[in-house]
Amino acid sequence: MSNIHRKKYKIALDARPLSTPVSGVGRLIESVLKGFDKDPDFEFYLFSHRPIHEGYSDLFKNPNIKPVIGQGLFSKKGGIYFVFYLPFQLRKYEIDLFWGTQQVFPLFLSKNIPGVLTYHDFVAYRFPETMRPIARFQQLFYLRRSIQRADFILANSEFTSSEILKYTSFPKEKIDIIYPGYDPKEIQKIKTPPTKRISKLPKKFFLTVSTLEPRKNFGTLLKAYQKAKKERFDLVWVHAGKEGWESPEFLAEFRKVSGSGELCWFDFVNEEELKYLYSKASLFVFPSIYEGFGIPLLEALAYSLPCIVSDLEVFREIGKKSCVYVSPESEEDWKNSILDFQKKKFKFPKADLKRFERKKSAALVKKIFRDLVSSKKS
Repeated sequence: MSNIHRKKYKIALDARPLSTPVSGVGRLIESVLKGFDKDPDFEFYLFSHRPIHEGYSDLFKNPNIKPVIGQGLFSKKGGIYFVFYLPFQLRKYEIDLFWGTQQVFPLFLSKNIPGVLTYHDFVAYRFPETMRPIARFQQLFYLRRSIQRADFILANSEFTSSEILKYTSFPKEKIDIIYPGYDPKEIQKIKTPPTKRISKLPKKFFLTVSTLEPRKNFGTLLKAYQKAKKERFDLVWVHAGKEGWESPEFLAEFRKVSGSGELCWFDFVNEEELKYLYSKASLFVFPSIYEGFGIPLLEALAYSLPCIVSDLEVFREIGKKSCVYVSPESEEDWKNSILDFQKKKFKFPKADLKRFERKKSAALVKKIFRDLVSSKKS
């Protein structure tokens, strides 16, 4: 059959995470979509209440990726848009499959459309106290209903897959591991600062990359850093990541410390700036108390950075023997591990990251999408 008459698979997805500065969920979506680069068999419709953020502009180099932006009163708020506007907006398109990128479906999603969920974590069950009350309520309300509606689940790690089986009765055979893949060709070390604002960074610094929110545990790291800095005045922390739903008290303290020059905080970095930070950092640190995956850790390992991270099951799944693992709650352990590295740079076995390559993840997702659409139509 010629390309002209070939039937395309029309995939609709919840693209709301792409409407804000770059975040973990947004980067996972971006990674999957890039794996379909110019594949003529698939068209993706990015449904969002707001325009797609400029940080994801590279996605539209693929002509088969098309934004569909909400309009009117119901598109003012993401939650209202998702519940009331999106299901009716979908009816205007001949959608073959809906991809719930935030592990939930809208309530009125047509039963005739196959549904796939991407599961990131079980924060709402495991660490509900780290979420805003309204977000926790919405997650719990939608999670139970969405998983009953799902035809298939894409888990972002073996750890998340095990949690799905632990906390739900969803069939194991309808779950597959789809890592947030990376492309080795995109790991490019940059020597020259791409923008003026990051041109004055010191030669040596440790890097963290994440949204500021409670489960990321930056309160503990900040206290450890301030203690360590009394012993090593030349110690510098650079953080890249937007302000999230952290406590007002911590955010005020973080702003104060950043404003004084004690640490460097970039609330949003573009792709070139992030590459530069990974290229110039001497150490990567990730202090979370809970994660479903950890894209920044994967990226840091791809840049061959030494990594000191929380002793989490999923971080060991990613880093294996290529990281130093620290008890996330211990200020002393963080302080000592960072100071030990400053005194003597330790080397790690090179991480085997082949299983995380984007082409492998994309091939699995393509097969799952095709099989679901075909089975629904037969």
